[in-house]
Amino acid sequence: MTHAKDEPFVVLADARGPGKSTALRELRDAYEGRSPVALMDGEETRFERPPPGRPAESWSPVYEALSTIAEQLAAPVAGTGRVAFPRLACGLLAVAAGGWSDREAGRLREEAERALLLSGTGGPPGRPAGRWTGKVVARLVSSVSTSASGTGTGPVVEAIVEAALEAFTEGMSPSYRRLRRGAVWYRDYPCAAGSPKLGLVLLARHFRAGGDARAHAERHLVRALLADLGDAGAGGGRPVILIDNVQEAAGLRVMESVLRDRAAGIADRAVFYAGLRGRDHPALRHATRTSDWVPGRAPSSRALLVSLP
Repeated sequence: MTHAKDEPFVVLADARGPGKSTALRELRDAYEGRSPVALMDGEETRFERPPPGRPAESWSPVYEALSTIAEQLAAPVAGTGRVAFPRLACGLLAVAAGGWSDREAGRLREEAERALLLSGTGGPPGRPAGRWTGKVVARLVSSVSTSASGTGTGPVVEAIVEAALEAFTEGMSPSYRRLRRGAVWYRDYPCAAGSPKLGLVLLARHFRAGGDARAHAERHLVRALLADLGDAGAGGGRPVILIDNVQEAAGLRVMESVLRDRAAGIADRAVFYAGLRGRDHPALRHATRTSDWVPGRAPSSRALLVSLP
C-alpha cells in the first residue's frame, strides 16, 4: 500500500465560478459511506471568531477546523464502525483548558464533552455524553472551580490536564484505554522530557501565546488528527479530507501543516483535495502544475495545483 507521502495534496484552482466547490461536494458524495470523509469550507462564519463566551486565547480557526473535520470523519462507515481520535481529543482538551473562570463552567463542560466524544466514547459527536464522559467532565469543571485563578494561567491548565490524566487512569473500558494512549503520545512533544502531562501543558501554553508558538502547537494538533487516522486501519478505505476555500485561515494553516510534515518525511494515510480561490497563492509557490508530479524539497512542492477550465 502506498502512503500519502507519495501522493500530492491536490488543490483545485479557479478564479471564479462554482466549479471547485461543486467538484468537492461530488467527491464527498462519492466517498460517503465507503470511506471516512469530511468537507469543510474555510469561508464559513464558524471559523471567523470564537463562539460567544469562549476565551479567545484558547480558540483559533485551526482548532475549529480540526474539530469539524474529526466530527465528520467519525461518522460510521459500513463494516468498520467509527474512527476514534484520542490524540486529538487530549490535545483539544488541553488547549480548551485556558481562560475559563468558574462562572463559565457550563461552557467549559460543553467544550470538554465535544472534545472527549471524538475519542470514541460510544456515541456520535453532538449527542449527549455518556456516563463515563460526564464523570471526566465533572472532574475537569471541578478543577477550574477549585483553582486559585480562572485567568487561563499555568495553574488552571495544569490542574485540568492533571484531572484529565487521573480520570483516564481510573477506568478499564476501551474509551479510557484509548484516551490513555492518546495522552501518552504527547510525551514526545518538544521539551516534554517524556512526560505526557508536561507535553499537554506546553501545548496549551504555546497555543495561548499566539504567533509562531501557536502555529507550532497547531501543527501538533494537525499531526494528532492524522496519527489517529493512521490507527484506523484500511478496512473502510483511505480517509478523505476536502477543504474548500483553502486560502482562508482555517484551511490554509491545516494545509501548510500537512505539507510541512510530509516534506519532513512524516507520513499519513489521508487523501486531501482542496479548492483555492484564484490560480495562485504564496503558500503554493513551489506546487507542481503538471500531471508529472514529483515533489521537491520545499513543503509546497508536495501540492499539485490543478487549474479548472
